[in-house]
Amino acid sequence: MAKEQDDDAPLGHENIRRVYALPAEMVDRITKFQKEKALTSEVEAVRRLLDESLKSRDNLTTIINRLLAKLGQTRIAAEAARDVLAGHPLVTTISFGETYVSLTLKNEDRATVFEDGGVSVTLSGYGRQDTKWVPTDPKNPYAGGNLDIDLDIPF
Repeated sequence: MAKEQDDDAPLGHENIRRVYALPAEMVDRITKFQKEKALTSEVEAVRRLLDESLKSRDNLTTIINRLLAKLGQTRIAAEAARDVLAGHPLVTTISFGETYVSLTLKNEDRATVFEDGGVSVTLSGYGRQDTKWVPTDPKNPYAGGNLDIDLDIPF
């Protein structure tokens, strides 16, 4: 596995070269997508298609973790939201305060992520439940975390 930096990669991102065999019909579809979007390379077309596909598999936890990772780099909520949330296929609303960004997903789960790494979450299922966000590393809130969901039946 060769690591390299190429001209199409976002600044500061390391690429890993992989070789995949694809069916001819799929390559034709990729090439058509590349032309429709006026992309300069087939590689960029494949990157965008994969990124969109992977984003559609996200959930609230993975989105928050990516947002926290970006926030750990930029320390500015609006910049982190631009890179992680803008155009995300599962995010329906984004709102900003001076030190936080709030988001709502298509399933109506909501989160507010603060510049200090704090997170507030409300899940839409189970009758609107506020849920605790548990950082994976309490010393580094930007390292990510998990939802602590209490699904006990109250009767």
